Amino acid sequence: MSYARNLLSRGEEIVFETRQHWFAVLAQVWLFVVLAVLALAILIWQSTSTPSGFQAPLQIVAVVVLLGSLARIGLVVWGWQNQEYLVTTRRIIKAEGVLNKAMTDSSLEKINDAHLSQSWLGRIFRYGHLDIMTASDEPGAVEDFPMMADAIQFKISMMNQKELLERPDLARPAAQRPSAPPPMQRAEALPPRAGSDKVQAVRSAPSPDVGASPEPEDTTSEGESSQMASASAPGGSAELAATLERLAGLRDRGLITPEEYEAKKRDILERM
Repeated sequence: MSYARNLLSRGEEIVFETRQHWFAVLAQVWLFVVLAVLALAILIWQSTSTPSGFQAPLQIVAVVVLLGSLARIGLVVWGWQNQEYLVTTRRIIKAEGVLNKAMTDSSLEKINDAHLSQSWLGRIFRYGHLDIMTASDEPGAVEDFPMMADAIQFKISMMNQKELLERPDLARPAAQRPSAPPPMQRAEALPPRAGSDKVQAVRSAPSPDVGASPEPEDTTSEGESSQMASASAPGGSAELAATLERLAGLRDRGLITPEEYEAKKRDILERM
């Protein structure tokens, strides 16, 4: 995990990241590379030549020089890989070291000026020497970034973030959250398609007469309707007629009086 990334504050984001150019590594280890090549050449020469009295001490020195040069080259490359030159949304950070870490940072608000120098070789291979002047306690304090890769992009990112801090209105608006979807509505029944069975059923149904008058409502009660049904039925009228004939026969034979006959007749007619 990056050492400098662990020290970022809440809400701080990295804008640009770089380190020294690989030419800086070559400038530090070129002598050790030469020594390693010479030591290796001596070892090869000693292994193919005739043995002599000083061969053993020379081989020991060559081995020590070779191992020491390789160790130094490895440490320089390892330290170069652990370099972190960062531009964040709030500051610039310079972190170096393998086991023992050295970190310096400067707030973007305290940066007064930045001086970039590039040689013709640096313009070709895209590296430069960047001096950043800050308003710290010491007057004219300078943060030194020697032989930094992509020095121009580092400076541009630094100045852009400094301007955004001084003028927040230039910052892009924050992304808006997507609005909540509308509540689901019950889908209305679609009309039947042309040629379907429902359309055929609607077409075949009889249409009501436009000019026909509405039928009167039946206002009779259940008792009256049952009596009318029994009276209108053929069996019920035959029994009434037979009852009236028997009463008339009893009246003619003098078994009942005419008054009793009329009373029974009214009673039967009222039942109807």
